[in-house]
Amino acid sequence: MLLVGALSLVVGTGAFVGGLLAAPIDFAVAPPPTAALLTAADGRQFATILPPERRDPVAASEIPQVMRDAIISAEDERFLKHNGVDPLATVRAVFRDLSGGVSQGGSTLTQQYVKNAYVGNERSAMRKIREAALAVRLEQKLSKQEILTDYLNALYLGNGLYGVQAASKYYFGVPVKDLDVPRHGPRDPLLAIARASILAGIAPAPSAWNPVKDFTTARLRQQYTLNRMVVGGFITPQQASDAYSKREYIQLVRPVRQQQADQPTEAPEFADYVKAKIKASPGYDEDVFFRGSLRVKTTLDLDLQKAFNQAIKEVLPRESDPQAAIVAVDYRNGDIKAMATRRYVPPVTDRGKLVPGKEGVKGYQQKLGFNLATNALRQSGSTIKPFTLAQALIEGLTLNTTRYGPGAKSIPNPGGVPNPYVLHNSEPSEAGSFTLRRALAKSVNTVYGPLAIEVGRTKVAKLAKAAGLSGKIEPGPLSFGVGGSVEVTPLSEAVAYATFANGGVHIAPRTYTEVRANATGTNPGQVVQRAAPSPSKRVMSASVAGDVVKALTDVVQYGTATSVKQDSVVFGKTGTTNSSTDAWFTGCIPDEHICVATWMGNEYSSCDLLSARDPATKKRHALQVQGSCGGMHDIEGVRGQIFGGTLPAKIFARAQQIYKQIQADTKARAAGLAAGPAATSTAAPVTTSTRHPRRTPSPTPAAQVAPTRTVAPRPTKTVPPTQAPTSAPPIIIPSQPPPPSPSPT
Repeated sequence: MLLVGALSLVVGTGAFVGGLLAAPIDFAVAPPPTAALLTAADGRQFATILPPERRDPVAASEIPQVMRDAIISAEDERFLKHNGVDPLATVRAVFRDLSGGVSQGGSTLTQQYVKNAYVGNERSAMRKIREAALAVRLEQKLSKQEILTDYLNALYLGNGLYGVQAASKYYFGVPVKDLDVPRHGPRDPLLAIARASILAGIAPAPSAWNPVKDFTTARLRQQYTLNRMVVGGFITPQQASDAYSKREYIQLVRPVRQQQADQPTEAPEFADYVKAKIKASPGYDEDVFFRGSLRVKTTLDLDLQKAFNQAIKEVLPRESDPQAAIVAVDYRNGDIKAMATRRYVPPVTDRGKLVPGKEGVKGYQQKLGFNLATNALRQSGSTIKPFTLAQALIEGLTLNTTRYGPGAKSIPNPGGVPNPYVLHNSEPSEAGSFTLRRALAKSVNTVYGPLAIEVGRTKVAKLAKAAGLSGKIEPGPLSFGVGGSVEVTPLSEAVAYATFANGGVHIAPRTYTEVRANATGTNPGQVVQRAAPSPSKRVMSASVAGDVVKALTDVVQYGTATSVKQDSVVFGKTGTTNSSTDAWFTGCIPDEHICVATWMGNEYSSCDLLSARDPATKKRHALQVQGSCGGMHDIEGVRGQIFGGTLPAKIFARAQQIYKQIQADTKARAAGLAAGPAATSTAAPVTTSTRHPRRTPSPTPAAQVAPTRTVAPRPTKTVPPTQAPTSAPPIIIPSQPPPPSPSPT
């Protein structure tokens, strides 16, 4: 029975191998992963999503002979002699396994290529038999040099790198044909030997012998490869010694980790945000995604994006200017239409020397960098007040409800510090009886701080979160009603204000609408995924949202944001924190169905924020922050503090001017007319107050959370309009603006 079983196994295996050797085989290799294309809402391409694995196949003429010699020496020294399977290597490997010696692979280069390209990594006897049979067939079909070229183009070399071209660029910063090119000076054959032996040495186990993770082990493998190259007669012992031990070559084989460059794009922040959302979506399959020639249609308005970029550059042209972010959301469907940032992180020094890791940042760092529009949590200032008004309306108060707002107001704070807690208006002279509507327009702290306490700070926080505001929203401190203990992102500000514009219905933001496969050139491809509408939820009645919008319209008409008045209706709210550490303008434009949040601030709220311990004296000393830090004062022609109604509002307004001009130019080109200059606009000029506001001292911080006194800008006095606006957003039923508040009694 044993004999019959053994004979059956031999006959069956022979028949199987014979079938593999005789059957027709398609040796076509699956195409490598390709970048997915990102298009704007109108179909224009603006960015790509690169696959995580980096492949860069090259022709045989691009691979130097020294690279071929090194891989043969390290992996299969009998490659040029066998026919796809090396019996000697196989017997040797089996003997070592059975005798308990050091394990040694018996696969040839051809077998390894077949495994990588055709049969996979399944650990089974049948897979090994099929691999060997296909290797023999491949040797009959292709020449040794063709097989070696294909192998070197498919070889995995760690860090997501496939092929010697991708690996050479990543590790050494040069294409593989230039392995002999140093950073400076003429070509050097010894340098090519040193680099080729590093790459070939890590090939058997690139994860374990990765030169980025363990350069010492990679060097040991390099030494082994050089020795095998000497044994094979490819180089001399002296060449091996010099390539391994000379200092200049040691430095030139250290990995430089050159990243694959992204396609230049007008919207790097948005492109990265879309990538993150796609990868986090249910059912995301990386292999399918990057092998389908996919085209992702996003929600981006490319013209608005260009306007945002230009507006930030114009208003904040200097490197030392503060950071800024601007983001727009379509309030009808939650589509993110554009986002732009300006990031400058000043360097930090310790007694004149740069602190490692604190060298500073200039500009947005692509490849999923820190996005100020979506990641930065900054104190909201008075932009929280509309949510207090909304909760007050829900509780039964009206826009015409009157409250007295003195220049400063003491609020009992039992158990807290200070007790009492003192709120200030931007100027002590700003005092009197205010309707809630007018108090919002003038951003009266001594009305809205107590109002949040009256209607319930927890309720206000819950409503703001339901509307879309996200971050650290802590209603405990007494300063909550004027923005203390409220840290949010610009994107969430735009989304939350969109809830007011959308009649009280919150819609979650989205970034793309559909994905198409096999899209090439002008061929749009077949739709493989169509995004569902964003989740929506009513969080307040339409009448409450409409009343808040009326009050926000007054903010622009005669309140703290008159600088954004244009020839179309705009409503919104300014916000400014202590010493202008943060400044906001968040506004909505019904004609364009968008809400836009604009923020400005510095990376460090204090110029002496950091400290270090001096090892000599064992005492702490301040680390100096160079350049932009602390509160914002005297910037780009604005004297004194930067308020939300100054530069943030100017960025908002200038972006709209540029956007309208881009649209007009597009129409003119379509009609065959000459486009106008980008700086021209029919909109009202953007004005910015440059006077010094009157200052008031900040209160002592409360114990629970260091509160921030929100300061509202005091623009030049204007008489409230006596007529309702002639143009109004569709969701507003304009009413007579409130009359001037009566004098205090």
